Amino acid sequence: MKRHTSTLLATAVAGLVALPGALQAQESTTRGFMLGAHLSGASLAIESEDRNGAGGGGLTVGYGLNRNITLLVQLDGAQFDEQSTGTVEGDWRMGHVDFGVRYSFANSLRRWVPYLQGAFGYRSVSVQDPVVDNAQREEVEISGGGLTLGGGVDIYFAQTFALDIQLLWTGGEFSTLRVDNVSATGFDVDATSARFNLGVAWWP
Repeated sequence: MKRHTSTLLATAVAGLVALPGALQAQESTTRGFMLGAHLSGASLAIESEDRNGAGGGGLTVGYGLNRNITLLVQLDGAQFDEQSTGTVEGDWRMGHVDFGVRYSFANSLRRWVPYLQGAFGYRSVSVQDPVVDNAQREEVEISGGGLTLGGGVDIYFAQTFALDIQLLWTGGEFSTLRVDNVSATGFDVDATSARFNLGVAWWP
């Protein structure tokens, strides 16, 4: 009986010693479903033209396969500060749809997790109710594919809730022009865009 009691006490002491480490291990998570929402400051430069600024927001949906790899879809939209380029006046907007992978430098003992992100996707710039050469149109849009690279950091307030700070660059070409319901392809217009996103992420 005395031997069993000693063994039980030793097990209890070992459990108490390990408890702080187990509690620390719950500081952050990157596994499973992830939902995010953010405000966005964006910019766009088309070939040799000056870079134009825009503001908006976006959503992210992802799934962490393990603590390092997350598959995600990110949607961002922004409205440009400048509503005229000199030749086309109207309500200028930009949208990104990214299908990508995030690599998190995860450490469950920390409340902050930096990450790198890469994606292929679709980018468009549209003008609502544009005036083109003094002629009123319904919509003008240029669009094409793009490669997005960047990174960020998640700062955790709780194990499953974090502040998400992110910076992304997208390069590619606008290859399609649409005016109202008429589209034309075969264009080769280089463009780069950048996004600084500040939001929250949640692992339900």
